Amino acid sequence: MSRGIKMRRALGTFGTPHRVEDLQKRHDAQQTLPTLLCDSPGCGVSVRFVTEHTRSRADRTTPIHVPAYIALKKGVEHIRGCRYDAPGRLQTILAAGSDPDFLQALDDGKHELRLLLLQQGLKRGSNQAPASPAPTASASATRRPTTYQGTGQRLDSYLRTVADLLTLRAMCDDDAVLAAQLTLRLGKKKIEWSNFFYEPDRYDEAWERLGAASTDLPMALVGTVRSHRSPPPGASYSATYLNCTSKYQRTGVTDQMDFYEVSVGHDDAAWLQSFPVGADIVMFGLWRQGKTTSSIKVDSKDATRKITYVTHKLALWPGFKRQLALVD
Repeated sequence: MSRGIKMRRALGTFGTPHRVEDLQKRHDAQQTLPTLLCDSPGCGVSVRFVTEHTRSRADRTTPIHVPAYIALKKGVEHIRGCRYDAPGRLQTILAAGSDPDFLQALDDGKHELRLLLLQQGLKRGSNQAPASPAPTASASATRRPTTYQGTGQRLDSYLRTVADLLTLRAMCDDDAVLAAQLTLRLGKKKIEWSNFFYEPDRYDEAWERLGAASTDLPMALVGTVRSHRSPPPGASYSATYLNCTSKYQRTGVTDQMDFYEVSVGHDDAAWLQSFPVGADIVMFGLWRQGKTTSSIKVDSKDATRKITYVTHKLALWPGFKRQLALVD
């Protein structure tokens, strides 16, 4: 069962603040962990530290690394209004989404988010392919970024609602809280949350979904900013690229490793650079597959062995600034 929002800090019984990083160090040193309480004012319910670990998935050869976090203890819920109260925050977002054509209240008390309107709005704000994409871009360009596009009042409201929902989802440990109250629909088709929102350990699935799609699909990816790449003086392109930490995995093929790179391209360098290295961000829109490349290198631990590295690139050229949001 979902435990809602993953917490990064908590309080000890005497009000001492404890961060996840410090708790992990204490765990690694085999020290006793303190009793932990929610640090949101007025809440103070019991929470627990979950150490960093790996988990296996039947369809993947490489175990998934799960960073440490703090979660609710079993049978406990945050008070209403707590900053970690995921169901309460979701209801606030749903109540603020006043356009029934986009966010419709259903008879059973749940809601439906109609992604077709978002898809159409994003297409109107998208750009044309460049004559010569930047050769050094982290993700090969299939579209050219431009300066910030203004939005109509309704589309701006849609983008704000989606950004709020996706930021909340990124703070949770799975889809359960949102999926229980919010159905996604694209035209006549119901879309599962797992086919719309992708965390770093599922970049490969996002890549595969893009390759199988016959039309533009609105998708959301969450990532950690790794670097920014701006064009050097005299370059023939103007785009700056925000690059996220890549996912890599073993494929089951001997001496082959797959990498999945995620990048956002835009002409507004200052805007992209406002998302600092190390920050977690949500990126949503109409994604594109970049060019797949491969290289062969000698294994650093065995000079007689050569490894093939295959790099798959996913690129987003946002037409609207609300398509990127910081996960706090």
